[in-house]
Amino acid sequence: MKKVKRDPIPKEFRTLKEAGEFWDTHSAADYWDQMEDVEMKVDIQGRRFVVLLDDAIYRVAQQRAKAKHQSPDEFVNQLLRKELARAAR
Repeated sequence: MKKVKRDPIPKEFRTLKEAGEFWDTHSAADYWDQMEDVEMKVDIQGRRFVVLLDDAIYRVAQQRAKAKHQSPDEFVNQLLRKELARAAR
């Protein structure tokens, strides 16, 4: 059996984008011997909605999220939760 030279899988990816970039350029088939079975629970009851943002707003949110080590989704959801709670008072 021919041994395939491969890059090591990083122990941790800092972002989803970084993980995506790694797997976009590597095949999971080359790493089957390193894969582990995992158990996951998935809540298919939760819903997500797409909200269109102005380009300038998204870029500001993206920069602020990066500074807080968050994804833009996390940052925007946190910001909206705070604002909606404040508006409900």
